[in-house]
Amino acid sequence: MGLSFQPAITVLKAAAEPTRLRLLALLARAELTVGEICEIVDQSQPRISRHLKVLSDAGLLDRFREQSWVYYRTPSRGAGRETVEQLLTFAKDTDEVLLRDQRRLNAVIGERGRRAAQVAQSLALPVEVDRILVAELGAEPIGALLDVGTGSGHVLGLLAGKADRAVGIDISSDALRVARTHVHGAGLSHCELQRGDMYDLPFSAPLFDTAIADRVLAQAERPVAALLEVARTLRPGARLIIVEDFEHLAASTSKSNPIATLRAWLSKADFECDRIHPVDTEHDLLVVAVARRISPVHVAA
Repeated sequence: MGLSFQPAITVLKAAAEPTRLRLLALLARAELTVGEICEIVDQSQPRISRHLKVLSDAGLLDRFREQSWVYYRTPSRGAGRETVEQLLTFAKDTDEVLLRDQRRLNAVIGERGRRAAQVAQSLALPVEVDRILVAELGAEPIGALLDVGTGSGHVLGLLAGKADRAVGIDISSDALRVARTHVHGAGLSHCELQRGDMYDLPFSAPLFDTAIADRVLAQAERPVAALLEVARTLRPGARLIIVEDFEHLAASTSKSNPIATLRAWLSKADFECDRIHPVDTEHDLLVVAVARRISPVHVAA
């Protein structure tokens, strides 16, 4: 996809500077804060901030805030992504400057990993659930994947390699920092991680073909409203997989059958529950529900 004349000139001017081309190569691999970028390229924050503004104004970078942190990345889709990929073909991967930047990026991600290891272990799913997710989602393309309550990014690490687009949402900035370590350390640069509320997801249209809700509903104040909001972001026929702790699910309802409660929640949000897998792990009894969106949703409860 080409650009018209004036936008093409703007893009080429933005990228035609050594540091800015280095930044594009870095930010095509991972989401980074200004401080992390400064550490990698060994330049001052004011100078890096100016370069980032030029690239952002040219549409070559996305910028987003999470509490006190501001992250940058190259666009994950669309014309912006295609343009960055074309620009980076002019820079050889074997260039010593880019190789040095890559080594420093690996060190930054490694340090994130050391800080995040304990948290990631507590948020990961058991291998038994991993097997079910892979089996359930292997029958048809994953397409665009939404991971609600992404936590450590475990599900993205497991499935995003087979997705056209993958977005992880979590209310916790601490969890998202762990997730970035996980997915970027695995080379999944097309993953997007955003801070967001499951009752108010940051998407204005049905964009996703597959969604995962990992242990977020049973302890939610309004589980049906959360499911309606997830449904709003899904295309008709999209698949939804819910993972829940059985004890938490039982405690969330006065009814004697927690599984029936889960099925009722799904039905009220216009999902058809295909099947439910009980998963008895070493430490917990988990439930994996597989459902499909059956009609558009217009009004949240």
